[in-house]
Amino acid sequence: MPDTLIEEPIRPTVIDDAAAPAPAPGADPAEAPPAQPDGGAAPPRPGRPRGAACLAAAIAGVALLAGVALGVYFLFWRYEPTARRHIPGDANIVVRLETAELALFGPVRQHFLPLVEEAPAGASRRARIEAATGVDVLSDVREIVIASTDAASWVALAGGRMPKGRFVAGMEKVAREEGWSDVRREGELLLVGAGGPRPRAVIGQADDGTLVLGTDVEIVKAALPASDEWQRLDLPEQGAVAFALTGAAWSGAAGAVSPLLPRAGALFRRIDHASGTLTLGAEPALATRLAPVSGDTAAALAGDAQAFLGSLKLALALLPDVAGAGAAIDGAQAEAQGDRVEIRTKWPVEGLDRACSALAQRALSASSAAGSAPRAAP
Repeated sequence: MPDTLIEEPIRPTVIDDAAAPAPAPGADPAEAPPAQPDGGAAPPRPGRPRGAACLAAAIAGVALLAGVALGVYFLFWRYEPTARRHIPGDANIVVRLETAELALFGPVRQHFLPLVEEAPAGASRRARIEAATGVDVLSDVREIVIASTDAASWVALAGGRMPKGRFVAGMEKVAREEGWSDVRREGELLLVGAGGPRPRAVIGQADDGTLVLGTDVEIVKAALPASDEWQRLDLPEQGAVAFALTGAAWSGAAGAVSPLLPRAGALFRRIDHASGTLTLGAEPALATRLAPVSGDTAAALAGDAQAFLGSLKLALALLPDVAGAGAAIDGAQAEAQGDRVEIRTKWPVEGLDRACSALAQRALSASSAAGSAPRAAP
């Protein structure tokens, strides 16, 4: 009966406008803000940690770690290669060694690092050299370049984080303290074993800090100024071991081998220059690029090079395979690529391991002989 039944809810007699609104349908009453004594609205409760804030903190942490890593890299590890800039202008044989990559190679760590760690005399000399020159030869040297002008005069160039202007004077101090014989200073050079017709070694340092060690004064002086000679030689910038040989080097090799191997001599005279790299790791690989002399073609040179590799394989089969060269030549392939010939092959790790072991034994014998030799009085 519509006159007596009230279907709508009855409104309260007194309406308090300041009263808190009723909770929304389905809301948890425990989550509702408590009423204030003065009837005002409750202040908002502190919010829970937001996902965006956590992400921002994580990004900030990663950025901080990256900044620290970059700082360490640029301040203590990264260096600008300088040794290659001091290759003498008339060099025809160049070999570059990336010391960091070599130190990470298993056979090098296994056979050479014990020589340093187990030799207290060597360790004390290393400490004396560092104190006198500011150079720790094991950690500061990052790049070594060995070059020759005629296969008789040689120079070794060491680049890295080297203090400038200290090495020659520091090594002179070490030589005096240890009583080296026949040591003489000539201007910016230090001559070791200068009592004979020619010194045993000549030490210098370039203006950019590069260390220079040569067999004679002339080649050391030729290496002190910086130049772009390495670019003319087409010396690769990457690789644990990189090398370059000019036409003069191939011509000299041709003259040496022609009496015994006329076919090899004829092939060598057709090479204008060559460059290549040896990469290390689980599967070491050798890659060589040959440029034919003017008038010759890469295709013709590639065919003759492959035939020579086949005959060389037969010859090496009669000799002991000390460094794995036989297996490397067995798998070598020469192919024409544009105007160059590319020769690629894998080099067995076990062969390089045998070579490192043999070299380490020679180094140990030489060190023992040097330590037992009598020294001149200081």
